[in-house]
Amino acid sequence: MSRRLLAIESATDWLSIALLDGDEVVLMLQAEGTRQHASALMPLIDRGLSEVDWSIDDVQALAVSTGPGSFTSLRIGLATAKGLAFGRNWPAVSVSTLEAMALSVLEGDSAGITTGEGQGMLVLLDARRGQWYAGGWVRGAGSGGALKPILAEGLYAPEHLVADLGRDVVVVTPDRGDWRGEFERAGLRFVATLEGEHARPRADWVGRLGARCLARGDGGPASELAARYLRRAEAEAQRLGGPVEAGEVARVEGLEG
Repeated sequence: MSRRLLAIESATDWLSIALLDGDEVVLMLQAEGTRQHASALMPLIDRGLSEVDWSIDDVQALAVSTGPGSFTSLRIGLATAKGLAFGRNWPAVSVSTLEAMALSVLEGDSAGITTGEGQGMLVLLDARRGQWYAGGWVRGAGSGGALKPILAEGLYAPEHLVADLGRDVVVVTPDRGDWRGEFERAGLRFVATLEGEHARPRADWVGRLGARCLARGDGGPASELAARYLRRAEAEAQRLGGPVEAGEVARVEGLEG
């Protein structure tokens, strides 16, 4: 049975929401030119519900992008999702920001980029300080081939990432041009790139991936959603010593419900 689903993408500067009926996208809205997620997210959700003539009680499930990404932005998205779900018993699914970006290239209209069977994709988000949030996927066999991981999601310096990847890839990143010098010096071999606006994280792909997870029986209470920070906040790093290890998942403090 299909569910009406609200998807939230707040992991980066580019905030968006989507409403889906099953895995069919009914509407997607983006907050243009703002980093004020705290003041923009609920009005965006209210506007979306109004445009499709749904009430908040017509929503039956949640899909939330849980990073990696900005500490503050992730907290806002998760806090909003948990607040909306409180008392409503919605199933909720955590969606990787990077994997949803990879899916958009595999199945979406990606500015002429094609990915055949076996073609690797490297998805990058700038984590600053000379490091990058990254994950790698390859398209599986057949026209409906699913994504298969080839590089674990983590926090990487370019030279370590290239050594672990070891193959030619399509690079997907919203950080137009910023990555090239660092990764070319590290020896990255890429066959094509999707950069800038076309590569931004988007809630419609978070929703599609979330709907598939829910159809498999994944998901749970919204109170259990947790962010994939992959790096400690600066204050926490100073207190505990050193950055978070790649792959570590940090629960959102004070939002467990």
